[in-house]
Amino acid sequence: MGIFKFANGTINVIDLAKSIEFYRDIIGLHEIAREKDTVYFGCGADHNYDLAIKQGGTGLDLFALQVVNEEDLSYFEKKLSSLGVPSQRLTDPEPGKKAALRFAAPSNHQMELVLLDHRPKYIHPVVGNKGSRGLGLLDADHITVHTKDVNGFVQFLKDALDFSVSDVFEPAPGIWGAAWTHASDYHHDVAAIGTPEHTTLHHYAFQVNGLEDMKRAADLLAQAGYKIEVGPGRHSVGGNLYTYFMDPSGNRMELSAEMPRADHAISHRVWEDFPTAFSSWGAFPVESFGKGS
Repeated sequence: MGIFKFANGTINVIDLAKSIEFYRDIIGLHEIAREKDTVYFGCGADHNYDLAIKQGGTGLDLFALQVVNEEDLSYFEKKLSSLGVPSQRLTDPEPGKKAALRFAAPSNHQMELVLLDHRPKYIHPVVGNKGSRGLGLLDADHITVHTKDVNGFVQFLKDALDFSVSDVFEPAPGIWGAAWTHASDYHHDVAAIGTPEHTTLHHYAFQVNGLEDMKRAADLLAQAGYKIEVGPGRHSVGGNLYTYFMDPSGNRMELSAEMPRADHAISHRVWEDFPTAFSSWGAFPVESFGKGS
């Protein structure tokens, strides 16, 4: 069946204690486990972790995509090998993961394909393992990485992991400044934005129910002294609702809702103007939005 969805990821944080307080007490994630310098959090709808934070700097440490069975791991292991990409099979590598296939993309992003211990049929906003709290996050939604070579990164996703491209931003003909890709039926599971900097993460996204939840989240963040960077709004690319804010270390988080389905058989759309691609409502991205962690 291939890749089912974006599973989870680990981001680096500067102050682990302050970040635990932020993600647990303000954002409302449930702490699932601690291992050495890493803390695992879940939204509560299942037993799996949705975000892990690790002491040491900022940016992305690792992200994982969920597959359905062992046959999927073997299939992609062979594909990676045929492309000359080393991979490593792991058993019980992290809380909730039965098995993983770990490898590095050409961009040096560490990636995994994972089998989870607990895979619910679907995410329900009411019926779950633990009640939602804080910002009301439902699930890890997608990730957007920073890379110096968007074309190369996306080509790797297509060749090695059977991804399709939904949309591309071209600041000049044939030059990909950003791309949105999917292995599932949703518009994007993994997106990439080009940068000359040595940053790895643009943003980490969580699913919420809709605009009312985003408004409530903005109020709760403001009460705790954290301001919204941009949003709420609706992207032109993908059409999903968005709200962005920074964690205490400067890692960007997104609240996302109404992510549409995308057809793998139809060619991607090209955008030539980033502000137009960014917002259907005419909101320009702020200057800080170009920076990553």
